[in-house]
Amino acid sequence: MRIGINALYLIPGRVGGSEIYLRNICKQFNALAGAHDFVIFVNKESSGVFEAIAPRVRVVECAVRAENRPARILWEQFVLPFQTKGHRLDVLLSAGMTAPFICPVPSYVMIYDLQHVNMPRNFSWWYLLFLKGIIYLSAKSADGILTLSEKSKNDIIRHYGIKGEKITVTYLAADGNVFFRRAPEEAAAVRKKYNLPERFILYIASSLPHKNYGRLLEAYKRVKEKEAGVKLVLIGARDYGFEAIEKKIAALGLGKGVVFLGWLPFEDIPAIYSAAEVFVFPSLHEGFGIPVIEAFSCGAPVVCSKVEPVGEVAGGAALLVDPLDTDEMAGRILEVLRDAELREKLIRDGFTRAAEFSWEKTARDTLSAINVFYSAR
Repeated sequence: MRIGINALYLIPGRVGGSEIYLRNICKQFNALAGAHDFVIFVNKESSGVFEAIAPRVRVVECAVRAENRPARILWEQFVLPFQTKGHRLDVLLSAGMTAPFICPVPSYVMIYDLQHVNMPRNFSWWYLLFLKGIIYLSAKSADGILTLSEKSKNDIIRHYGIKGEKITVTYLAADGNVFFRRAPEEAAAVRKKYNLPERFILYIASSLPHKNYGRLLEAYKRVKEKEAGVKLVLIGARDYGFEAIEKKIAALGLGKGVVFLGWLPFEDIPAIYSAAEVFVFPSLHEGFGIPVIEAFSCGAPVVCSKVEPVGEVAGGAALLVDPLDTDEMAGRILEVLRDAELREKLIRDGFTRAAEFSWEKTARDTLSAINVFYSAR
């Protein structure tokens, strides 16, 4: 089968988990090239990205920039369909929530979550209107839908009226060749590189409102009052909502207790996970919650939100908290900081849980779903 991958949405370093998904699925497709042919359609910002990580996947660079969203959407809707025929594709997999409404070959779309439906206040009114329209039409016109969790699948069924058999859940994973517990000397080297404190709580997420930074900072203030030597290290893109985080830090008087590193190179992240005393993930809404699996893989004990699908992903290997309850969040973090036996149990359970996920399985499940959709068309 000749499979096209629509990656026109990708802005490297700016789209969070969907970039992790795309990079890793392409690495696995590269390993499977021969059984299938793969062609990936990229924008100008992604020039050179996939040649390095998936040399057996053919790259087609399109004359459009993803930052110019209107131009990218027009290309996706009116040029990409002709490209699918020109490159003799059997199917097209769109990896970024949107897909051509009319496509001459079977079309499948990855919908990570319905944040725009569940948390509309995170978006301006005009962008919300745009998302509601284009994602709905992409889902309704696709021959099949992929998503990341049972929670997201149920949301798509409920809000879009799409039958469950048209939707396949393909879990994400952490790359075991990258995310593993690093030796103390490697953790020490990355600590020195970024001037990290000796003891720290870690959170990795963009600055978007649903990542719940405000309540995490309130919880950290309570932790800091009882464990003065522990700092909070934040990693992630400084996106919409960053100014509110800065104001919150100042209002709470946290000052140098919070270290905001911004977006860091992928290769440095595993050692930072390994150096952390506890990893927190208090998000209010996720499609999957891949940092939880990454933290498990690197030997960091995890305290995370009990909202689905994060609880589904954690699978009993983390301490779950109500992300709206800052006292509970602070209390659970303190438990991990103070109880060495609990820490070791969480680390062991995390390794076991992380081993249940792999990108190879994700890729094979994806191809299996495409085959089922294709055969039933």
